[in-house]
Amino acid sequence: MLDADDPAPDFDLEGTDGDATGAYRLSAAAQQAPVLVAFYTADFEPRCTAYLEALRDTDWGSLTDAIAVLGVAPGSVDDHRDFATQLDLPFPLLADHPGVDAQFGVRRPDGSTRRSAFLVDGRCRVQFAWADDGDGTVDIHPIRRAVDVL
Repeated sequence: MLDADDPAPDFDLEGTDGDATGAYRLSAAAQQAPVLVAFYTADFEPRCTAYLEALRDTDWGSLTDAIAVLGVAPGSVDDHRDFATQLDLPFPLLADHPGVDAQFGVRRPDGSTRRSAFLVDGRCRVQFAWADDGDGTVDIHPIRRAVDVL
């Protein structure tokens, strides 16, 4: 898994933000604001739902002037759109078909994606990395603290 100060692999992924679909490039987003790349296992999976709801409900403006959140998971853009609509997410969900999860070091041996988050700065360097410990709880406080100290 990538760690703080590692270069973040740049990516171009198709995704959805509301009804709109398009391509998202990490380096382009990072030039505008720090980016939280939030990997999750699957749409409609209960723990992933709780994880994305916690990110949705965070008052990012109280922690930093600007931040972009990108959810990344295997699956189709259509499924991601349905999931994002159901959760009323204010950030895009991107379809990880080329294996970006493996480049970030969060693909499990069984091929699934580990819930994790990487805070990426304007130089496309990881400033913070977090991964779910697998105990079933969803605690994004470490992510919030990392954003707060940017």
